[in-house]
Amino acid sequence: MYRPALLRGASACALILASLATAKAQVSLPQIVVGAAQGTPTTPPLDKANETVVTQKEIVEEKPPETDTAKLLEHQPGVSVQTGGGVSGLPAIRGLADDRLKIVVGGVQATSSCANHMNSPLSYTDPNTIGRVEVVTAVSSVSKGGDSIGGSILVTPKSPVFATPVIAPGVVGPGGAPVSPILAASPYPPVPYLPLPVPGTLRFGPNNEVLATGTVSAFFRGNNNGVGVSANINMANDHWSLLYNGSWQRATNYHAGGNGDKVLSTSFMSENHAVTLGYQNEGHLFTFRGAYQNIPYQGFPNQRMDMTRNRSYSLDALYKGAFEWGTLEARAYWHQVFHKMGFLEDRFWLNHPMIALGRDFGYSVKAEIPYSDQDLFRIGNEFHGYRLQDYWPSDPTGFTQGFATPPGSLSRPFANVNINGGQRNRFGTYAEWERRWTTQWSSLIGVRNDIVWMDTGPGQSYTPFIFPNSPLIARANNLAVNIFNAQNRARTDINFDMTALARYEPEPGSLYEFGYSRKTRSPNLYERYTWPVAGPFTAMFNWFGDGNGYTGNLNLKPEVAHNVAFTGAWRDMSGANDWEARISPFYTYVENYIDGARTGGTFNTFPVANSYIFQIMQFRNFNAELYGVDGSGRVKLHESPEYGRLQAVGVVSFVYGRNLDIGNPQYCPPGNGLCSVASFLIKKGDGLWNLMPANARIALEHQIGGLSMAAETQLVAPKDHVSANKGEFTTPAYALLNLRAAYDWSNMRIDLGVDNVTDALYSLPLGGFDLTNYSRNAFLFGRNAGLASVRQVPGMGRNFYAGLTVRF
Repeated sequence: MYRPALLRGASACALILASLATAKAQVSLPQIVVGAAQGTPTTPPLDKANETVVTQKEIVEEKPPETDTAKLLEHQPGVSVQTGGGVSGLPAIRGLADDRLKIVVGGVQATSSCANHMNSPLSYTDPNTIGRVEVVTAVSSVSKGGDSIGGSILVTPKSPVFATPVIAPGVVGPGGAPVSPILAASPYPPVPYLPLPVPGTLRFGPNNEVLATGTVSAFFRGNNNGVGVSANINMANDHWSLLYNGSWQRATNYHAGGNGDKVLSTSFMSENHAVTLGYQNEGHLFTFRGAYQNIPYQGFPNQRMDMTRNRSYSLDALYKGAFEWGTLEARAYWHQVFHKMGFLEDRFWLNHPMIALGRDFGYSVKAEIPYSDQDLFRIGNEFHGYRLQDYWPSDPTGFTQGFATPPGSLSRPFANVNINGGQRNRFGTYAEWERRWTTQWSSLIGVRNDIVWMDTGPGQSYTPFIFPNSPLIARANNLAVNIFNAQNRARTDINFDMTALARYEPEPGSLYEFGYSRKTRSPNLYERYTWPVAGPFTAMFNWFGDGNGYTGNLNLKPEVAHNVAFTGAWRDMSGANDWEARISPFYTYVENYIDGARTGGTFNTFPVANSYIFQIMQFRNFNAELYGVDGSGRVKLHESPEYGRLQAVGVVSFVYGRNLDIGNPQYCPPGNGLCSVASFLIKKGDGLWNLMPANARIALEHQIGGLSMAAETQLVAPKDHVSANKGEFTTPAYALLNLRAAYDWSNMRIDLGVDNVTDALYSLPLGGFDLTNYSRNAFLFGRNAGLASVRQVPGMGRNFYAGLTVRF
């Protein structure tokens, strides 16, 4: 219905931008400079009060102890990470996580093609390939949002490095030799340690036109026997560049603190490879990037299954151009993944695979037009298409999860097709106007429209026929799929977003910003189209880690969030950059918040009867609110040529959220559906799932010459406001001490560190239900042993790590 109009709109937008480009294409403009150091200032400009940036310096410091890209964001105010696999954490911004965030990696907007969201968007990259990460809150420009209500995470991979012309034999032009941001700030820049060329000076070819740069790194992590290697190699002249990024890592199960028990289903292995070809000339940049990822296995302690294969391919083409009228950026991408779930050795029973095939593709075109010295306009158009096939193959052996089943029941004779040719398409257009009214006042106003249309084919149960000995759960699923198939499944949402910001800068170094935004997100395919209703089947649809089962709802409405935030930011402008502070309280009200509602049905952990009771939930719309405050700051304590620089840095975050419509059914007996239904009539404001309690990170950092050291304390308050509706556990307060040190020569860096120095035993507030530990004990030792082992996923104990990086 909408496609002809959408295609005409896209064509018109492309023609307008192309005509603008053609009209000014003959203007000779300065060359686009892509810096070899990949470094950015450690403090973002004050006019970006609602955005924070993870710089290359921070990534270099965090890379040795971290395997998960999402973990790089934990030092940013308002950001937390929900536990997944070793490389698949789910980030949250101010309490809103997963699909409620727009996550873009190098222009590719990948969708989680898994009913447990094991292959989250950030899992498709690793810290080695990242140049910078931009974290944008919900009260932000519409040009960085779309189909999200919680904010955006924009990952920029390491860019191609272009050589500057050779002025004379053996002499490199300005900018030819990259300088580490760490070394540039050192009182005593160290000399090269290895007998290798200074990084950025290795040249060869006719007239030394070709510049070769790169890094090779290796690391070791003691707690889980983690090892890994990575490399970045760039070959370029002044117009062409070829960049390779690659990494491989693996780890066994990690040990918790205290008694050192293994946390089962936390092992993993992954490899990533990417090649980027770049061309630049007179203000125009073209890049073409291809990436490949293979994860042979990855354990998930808070899920009932593990990842047994995840193989993906992606292509991304980018153009950036500078014209007399402004700048133009156009991008197209394609991403495909084969995902398979099963059981790793910690779950010991026979395997029964579950498979998902996903494909993302799309484009984006945006222009930035400085209309005058005071006015800046941004316009853009984008499309994101997604295709999904999710099914469970039939089991001809008659076994399900390793246990014999009657003929014709549960897992035979056909495949169980959950999402059959599912498709989700989004066409978005936006415009925004930024104006500086005076030297002190400025504003930003933007509007956005996203049309989302989705559909799926008919589902299919394992057994579309009812046999005399068929279990009740097979009969329930058979009835559910017939009802689902009889309905019209096509849905179209027309969504509108807007943002209005006002900024006041009374003097250089201080900024006050107040803003409102309306953001909208349409349901994902699993939220709308998951049709199984029987307990053990619904348990396979769960990206929350709470152990419950979920079923979809064709009648879901899009979520609409109204966000209000105030930010105050201050900075030392004396030139010494001695201190900085930032604080931002916020409030969010969400209409049609998608949450799980108890259906009254329950199930046990198969095959142990009368064990822990899990709920069967259905996705429904509610109203919810979140509010809190986050802040960050740093202050120089001492600086001298003899002792170097000592500074204190800190980050603090607090968020409180509640579902305004769901009652608190914690007083209902297990399995009492009438009590659960009645509880929904009592609006007590049940807590939202997986909100990080109040927490802070405080560190002392010291640097002299190439030596840098830090002692960091992480303080986490008790989590006592939880989702009783989902059976969320409370967690006690804890404190962790982390130490790290590094020495950076111009061509080599050594990292050493210890996380959780005191080997504290603590529960991860966002860890979820430790299902592997519970189900294993229940199966091996019986009901009572299983119930005694119910717990939140514990955090990692003491971990020694070391890293080595060589540059050329």
